[in-house]
Amino acid sequence: IMRKNTKRFLGLLLAAAIGCGTVTNEANGRETAASAAPVETADTEEGARKAEGNLLSIYWTASSIDFEKSDVWLWYDGKGGRGYPFRPCAYGAVCEVDVPKDVSRVGFIVRKNCSDPCGTTWGTATKDFDGDRFVAVTGDTEIYLKAGDGAIYLSEDGGVNLYQKKEFSYAGIVAENQIKYRIEPATAFTELEQIAVYRNGERMEIAQLSSLNNAVVTGTITLKDALDITASYEVELEGVGRRTAVPTDIFDTEAFERAYAYDGDDLGAYIGADGKTTFKVWAPTASKVVLNLFQAGDGEGAYAAEEMERGQKGVWSVSVECGHGTYYTYTVTTAVGTQEAVDPYAKAVGVNGERGMVIDLASTDPEGFRTDAFSPKLGSYRDALIWEVRVRDFSNRIAASQYPGKYLAFTETGLTNAAGVPIGVDYLKSLGVTHVHLQPIYDFATVDETKTEDRFNWGYDPKNYNAPEGSYSTDPYRGEVRVNEVKRMVKALHDNGLAVVMDVVYNHTYDANANLNRIVPYYYYSYTPLGENANGSGCGNETASERAMFRKFMVDSVTYWQKEYRIDGFRFDLMALHDLDTMQAIEAAVHAADPQAILYGEGWTGGTTPLNPSRQATQQNIRRVLASEGAIGGIAVFNDAIRDGLKGSVFDAKAIGYISGDASKQNAAKVLFGITGGGYAAGAAWQVDDALMINYMSSHDNRTLWDILCIGAPNASTERRLEMNRLGAAAVLLSKGTPFWLAGEEMLRTKDGDENSYRSSDAVNNLDWEALTPDGEAYAMVEYYRALIALRKANDWIKNADVTGEIVQNNALAVTYAADGSVRGYALFNPNDEPLLAALPAGEWTGLFGAEGTLSGTVTVPAKGVLLVRAGA
Repeated sequence: IMRKNTKRFLGLLLAAAIGCGTVTNEANGRETAASAAPVETADTEEGARKAEGNLLSIYWTASSIDFEKSDVWLWYDGKGGRGYPFRPCAYGAVCEVDVPKDVSRVGFIVRKNCSDPCGTTWGTATKDFDGDRFVAVTGDTEIYLKAGDGAIYLSEDGGVNLYQKKEFSYAGIVAENQIKYRIEPATAFTELEQIAVYRNGERMEIAQLSSLNNAVVTGTITLKDALDITASYEVELEGVGRRTAVPTDIFDTEAFERAYAYDGDDLGAYIGADGKTTFKVWAPTASKVVLNLFQAGDGEGAYAAEEMERGQKGVWSVSVECGHGTYYTYTVTTAVGTQEAVDPYAKAVGVNGERGMVIDLASTDPEGFRTDAFSPKLGSYRDALIWEVRVRDFSNRIAASQYPGKYLAFTETGLTNAAGVPIGVDYLKSLGVTHVHLQPIYDFATVDETKTEDRFNWGYDPKNYNAPEGSYSTDPYRGEVRVNEVKRMVKALHDNGLAVVMDVVYNHTYDANANLNRIVPYYYYSYTPLGENANGSGCGNETASERAMFRKFMVDSVTYWQKEYRIDGFRFDLMALHDLDTMQAIEAAVHAADPQAILYGEGWTGGTTPLNPSRQATQQNIRRVLASEGAIGGIAVFNDAIRDGLKGSVFDAKAIGYISGDASKQNAAKVLFGITGGGYAAGAAWQVDDALMINYMSSHDNRTLWDILCIGAPNASTERRLEMNRLGAAAVLLSKGTPFWLAGEEMLRTKDGDENSYRSSDAVNNLDWEALTPDGEAYAMVEYYRALIALRKANDWIKNADVTGEIVQNNALAVTYAADGSVRGYALFNPNDEPLLAALPAGEWTGLFGAEGTLSGTVTVPAKGVLLVRAGA
């Protein structure tokens, strides 16, 4: 995915080619890449080598070095990050790594205070320098670093004398007649003649240089004539070299937005009444766009190539005699070069998403799909009970399924496991959930759809946002099949009374040169002052929702899925990387179509972002997104306070929390913050309307709840761990917030302790339905969750009352539910290993959960137990 702690940027960067696979975001349990096979470390004895690559030697000096807790977190294209050791040397410390010869660029972070030195997790590590650094590897390479200094130095004498190689890292068109450059180290130019700008080989006249006679890292060149954003320019700096200048910050000018922001609803491919298909693509920086037409989604090359015509606002179009089933791409020429791309607005794609497809969407509707009157019928978000699952995990181990691991498994009913227990959709109906939260079902990059063996990835690596993923379909080669099967899945869930939430990931793409960037380079992404992709996602790139055309794309995409597929809600991955204006636009558009749709997201980032904190859709800021008139809510956020309070920090491998051994006042306050929907806000850094607080203990990120309880409480008995689980479930389901849980949490789901299973095997990730046996512990836990869900549904005051609470003896919790001026219910939560003796408020009470009959006076709450009573006998 999924603040308060120091933002250690994770070093969990996934190199551009594999997108965001996944380690754990320091405050959110988010997936980031860290489990790739390690590169080998050079032998530290006598310089012997273990691998035939290029030796990268990273020297570091500091006033003191703790070699046992320091390392270098290193990653490169195609490999996830991990730590490599330092050893002492005359300079201070050196880390030596053999890098494969085909790798030319390596990213690295010097880490201190490591809880997992030389491992694959971030843990408690902190950065020596708050930024990601990169080094070009061309043969054996040595670089020298200083503690706290972001510069990279070279040396010819083993570090006695250091110098910096001049590097021309950036040339960007930032205004109609201005180009900004970046060069390190700081350099002074004393004459305009030392800088040249060329257009098609012809030198242009420079009017001004901002930094003339001053040694600077960044300077701005002002030209006498205006620049054409569709043309190619080169900047030459004397003694440094040449670099192509590309449009960058000019995209943020009012002049650009006035000239090119397009508000039409016709981007993409549309079949007309005359049998022709019109193709439109927004590419204002392109000098040429060609439409390529194909007979199939893979295989033979284009059978036709049609030059497109540039129109107003930078929109290119062409109409061609072709129709449903025709595949297509665009070849776009910009200052960056000529690249082929899939239409970002393509609504169907061929195998592996390499070509878009023209589609007659009406022909893919199942019978009755448009006339079905299903509605979740929610009074507020609090009425939702959200169960998060991945399509493949849901059914891949159901022996009786005709469609294991596929969309169509959600259309099957009457399935049972070997013990005769109902499973699949029938199980969900009996459990009582209201919303099935599907992890990404748009087309993602890292699963090869042509292969049938174990193909696993969670899907947080977007490739084609508006087309379904093919590996979940019965035929990934035909674009219309996956579209039809997603609709059949949604209809089947609706027919069974279950709403559908779609997990969407607009904050990054699977790599930094995805289709969006090939069509309009540098527009859709955020960048650092060095010209590198910003990486607030922890996945190698970060999109720029604040720009008009990406904001439009997000709104168009979400509402397309909503209207075409009848999706009932959306969960936004790393939502704090999006700006509030964009999220407000999405709220308005979604709730205009369906006032009962639910919207929620992660109110945090995966690392440092250049987006202004005041504009980010964080937990702290999200209440500024207002609900539309008639809508049941605005935008909700995940509550990591109750999550970590109940079971301990997701970044602690041996975490314990309120339910599992650390019933401290601090953890009690976090739990009470969630139960009261923010009503108990001691120490809270944020506040939302209670219904907009998503309370949970586990999600796809990090270890499962049962695994955390087993690891964090290794000496506890199984029965004691079951008590811990039950207490946590009660805290979530008897809260005023909106309950959410990972599929299988309620059946003691385990991933064998895997904390980051985003691309682990089916055996690790798939739901084990056979664990449900009538006399088993998993079945009993399901019954416990089922009883709590039924209780919540039968007693509206649990979720709708004014809920207040206090921390009482031994940090137990006393919670009062009041409505219409009177107390409706009262609950006691006992986190301790001994029973709790507590006095009920005056009067008679009826036991609803944890006790039966009429109660008054002093009651006993079992160890790690809960008691819920309602007012009156």
